[in-house]
Amino acid sequence: MIERLKGFRDFYPEDMIVREQIFSTMRRSAKLFGFMPIDYPSLESMELFRTKSGEELLSQTYSFTDRGKREVTLIPEATPSTVRLLGAKKNIPKPVKWYCIPKLWRYEEPQSGRTREHSQFNADIFGDASPIADAEIIGLACETLNSLGLKGSFEVRINHRQIMERILNSMGTRNITEGLNIIDRFRKETRERMIENLAGNLGSKENAEILMSFISEKVPASGADDRIREFFPNIHSEKFSENMSETVSALESWDYSDIVFDPATVRGLTYYTGIVFEGFDREGRYRSIFGGGRYDNLSTLITGQEMTAVGFGMGDAVLENLLREKNLWKIETGPNRYVIITIADEAQKFSLKLAGYLRARGIEAATSNTHKNLSNSLRSATANWYTHAIIIGKKEMESGKATVRNLSTGEQKEMDTADIN
Repeated sequence: MIERLKGFRDFYPEDMIVREQIFSTMRRSAKLFGFMPIDYPSLESMELFRTKSGEELLSQTYSFTDRGKREVTLIPEATPSTVRLLGAKKNIPKPVKWYCIPKLWRYEEPQSGRTREHSQFNADIFGDASPIADAEIIGLACETLNSLGLKGSFEVRINHRQIMERILNSMGTRNITEGLNIIDRFRKETRERMIENLAGNLGSKENAEILMSFISEKVPASGADDRIREFFPNIHSEKFSENMSETVSALESWDYSDIVFDPATVRGLTYYTGIVFEGFDREGRYRSIFGGGRYDNLSTLITGQEMTAVGFGMGDAVLENLLREKNLWKIETGPNRYVIITIADEAQKFSLKLAGYLRARGIEAATSNTHKNLSNSLRSATANWYTHAIIIGKKEMESGKATVRNLSTGEQKEMDTADIN
């Protein structure tokens, strides 16, 4: 027997039904915020990711040279393809609000919440540089989680890359990108290792200790400016603090209030230019549920066109873990699902006509054609999440009515076919 590859997942119907419900919630939330759907190939030119991605990501790609001697890769992230689509149509009126739910691939060590293939909900706004656009993106992520039943179970940690760059510069950083990458590993390294790495970047252990104290505490988003001034009174970050404040104010006006200022949230990718954010479960048991930020320079790198942008990605793996823990990974009771069980050969034609009649009315109606005994057919129907069984035998064929059994309660009654809904 050939087994599935390490880091990949199989989904049986009991999980796929729930996954489809989750993806429907994502699409519904995106529509509420005015986002339009897009899609693109799973295979792209490797050059698209060389343009904006770091060496670590490139080393994790499922890439190869195709028969046309082109370097291609299964897409490891969504943003470059989205930007490519936008650049290919220069006359699209701005701002643009797009979303998609692609599959992504990365060859990295599988662990809880991280697989080598996953689906990801992505949303982006192009051509709007306002703090309200930042709020809309974060709000969409919050709305999605709230709609999945997770309201109160997560917090959003925000920061601003320009503030952090000014702080690092004021402390004599040797390399801003390196400094941000060190900070990004704050929750993955020991304190001793962090101090050692920061001292190497900032030139002194004293500066490392100061920065470590600053990034070690989250505060309410309204206290961001005070926190910055407490540690770095001489840097000028009022513009960026005001930007964050306007974003948070908009989110609070929409009742998305679980927002904190977290100086350790910097997002490792180098293309972020403004606000950055990540959503985590309140208990801190899992990796980030979603993350994103403003990336106003990426379009110039990929398409040569200047374009402001802000967006986020929400992977399915961590989300599944959290929903299972909260007992929210379950099939929703929705419209009735019928299976027609034929228990007499001569009733087959009647059953088929009934199935066609119900389907024409938009009612889900499967047929069971195995002619197993009734008890086995009912067990099979229940195992496949049908809500009702329509039992057709010689009696039903002659009367023109149907025997309908509720598979949850066991209640059974005879009905006119026109009354089945």
